[in-house]
Amino acid sequence: MRVDKPYEYAGKEVVDVNGNTIGTIDKIWKSWNTEYPGYFFGIIPHISIRDTWFRGTNKLIPIYSDYIKEATHHLTLNKTLDQLAHFWNKTVPCGKTRYPIDDLVERGIYDKDHSRVGTLFSWVETEGAYKQYGCFVDPYLCDTWDLPHTTMMPMPFEYIEMVKETITLNKTCDELKEYWQKQKY
Repeated sequence: MRVDKPYEYAGKEVVDVNGNTIGTIDKIWKSWNTEYPGYFFGIIPHISIRDTWFRGTNKLIPIYSDYIKEATHHLTLNKTLDQLAHFWNKTVPCGKTRYPIDDLVERGIYDKDHSRVGTLFSWVETEGAYKQYGCFVDPYLCDTWDLPHTTMMPMPFEYIEMVKETITLNKTCDELKEYWQKQKY
């Protein structure tokens, strides 16, 4: 669904297509897609579904605006909890290994020179296949590169070199900036 006033959704309840409560919208970030402007929403999971569907996580669960079917006094998604959990509980490629996506969300991202790039917050999937991660860009880089502080940028899987307490990339900040500029983000 096209979203024109995303910040009005903060605090709204989110339900799946069958009316099951998922949680409440807490954070909102603009997507990197300039041709079809969308938003990522961070949902605080409702206690009744947290342990069943999301491994007991207290992290925000990301959804993309394309998942929204209808916005009234609450947001109704166009997917069931089963469909959503399929993506939220999957393992994803990270360098030479795989990790559960919910384990990576909110991890710091550093370039190959150990400079902070941002935080992994989301991912983009299409018909069951993950396409890219979403990097919430560090405020220092936003200031340096004159970007809004709510900037989310794409991070290709192949850029991840190693995952430990943080995510280390095989690119420098300058190489990332060049990639993002070439992609017209």
